[in-house]
Amino acid sequence: MKNAIAIVFPESRHRYCLWHIMGKLPEKLGSHAKFSTELKTDIQLAVYDSQTTSEFEASWGELLRKYDLVGNKWLQALFEERSFWVPAYLKTEFWAGMITTQRSESMNAFFDGYVHSGTTLKEFVDQFDNALRKKVEVETTVDFNSMNQTIPCVSHFNIEKQFQKLYTNAKFKEVQKELLGLMCCNCLLVSTQGCILKYDVLDEISADNHIKTINFEVYFNEEEVEVKCTCALFETRGIPCRHALRVLQLKKINVMPDVYVLDRWRKDIKRRYTLLRSSYDDQRDRSDARNYEVVVKRCMKLAIKISSDNGKVSAFLRVVDDFEKKCEGSTPESTFEQTKENPKVVLDTGVKILNPNVVRGKGRPPSKRKVPPVEKIANKRKKSTCRKILLDEPELGDGVGVGTQESILTQSTPQGNLDGMCDRVDAH
Repeated sequence: MKNAIAIVFPESRHRYCLWHIMGKLPEKLGSHAKFSTELKTDIQLAVYDSQTTSEFEASWGELLRKYDLVGNKWLQALFEERSFWVPAYLKTEFWAGMITTQRSESMNAFFDGYVHSGTTLKEFVDQFDNALRKKVEVETTVDFNSMNQTIPCVSHFNIEKQFQKLYTNAKFKEVQKELLGLMCCNCLLVSTQGCILKYDVLDEISADNHIKTINFEVYFNEEEVEVKCTCALFETRGIPCRHALRVLQLKKINVMPDVYVLDRWRKDIKRRYTLLRSSYDDQRDRSDARNYEVVVKRCMKLAIKISSDNGKVSAFLRVVDDFEKKCEGSTPESTFEQTKENPKVVLDTGVKILNPNVVRGKGRPPSKRKVPPVEKIANKRKKSTCRKILLDEPELGDGVGVGTQESILTQSTPQGNLDGMCDRVDAH
């Protein structure tokens, strides 16, 4: 894999899985007499607690001499590849929190709920889309919660309120974890060189049911308001560490500089990949996704045409810059008015929703239903019975007789109402 990655992705940074390496210690060194008592612990201290590369090399050399492992081929091979797995050598790269294969293995576990060894190729394609669709739904729900649910602050530190407003809920919780760790940090000014201040921050870390104190060096630039810690948490994970926050708190810095607020963790940023059409996204027919596709295709076509001419490329970039400035300083109404002046520009206004088509019901309409002879005879008997009951009614008041009532009902009552009245009489 190392050789293949160097060829296919020459500009990428490749690292080994630290969890697998440390998991092989019992297999490779378990036969050593002091492995369980001292050797395993010393190896872990040299790997995890070394703040610099020189510190790791010194600890590693001392470890080999102490336990007579200078000639061990496995440890020698690991030391030669130390820049691929020792954390002290990987602090200059951004890993988004990936230390081991936890990300890829969690993705494998995610797909285990949809596919298995007996899944056919066609089922695999369908289940793959279902799995990604579920992932999109979960991500959409999390984004909605980040925009509409606020996690309360745990302190009165204004920097915490800043991250509460800008970061997603998941990343804000990581920032809060570092803020809570401020209680375990003791800060001491060591030296001053011009505008650069050097601090020693003693951090009490709980490990294996005991507390150990580790010294971290923090450098603070008063003029540029820049802070850098030897733990390199921000450089590797994009989260400000508790040691840097302790120095900022000591210097009464209430607002975190913009350089320490990453766009990838912000909840108010429109992600580009959400505008791409896909087979698993139920929102792929949105107007913004279609507009994005139209603009990208047009720009790609134009890029192919003018890429060989530097003058045309410069002119195109100037036009794009001017248009971007107009978009930033204008309202949607003014942008729409500018678009109307160019009839060649066609905007996607979305799908027009029409009334549903009227579907004729099944069977013959009631008014055209063929009445069987038996039903005709039953209806005729019903009407005659109703008329007989009405004629046998007692006289109404004010001298109106039975014959008069019959004439009133016959002349003033429509046939439909009379039939309904007869039905009510029969029911009674």
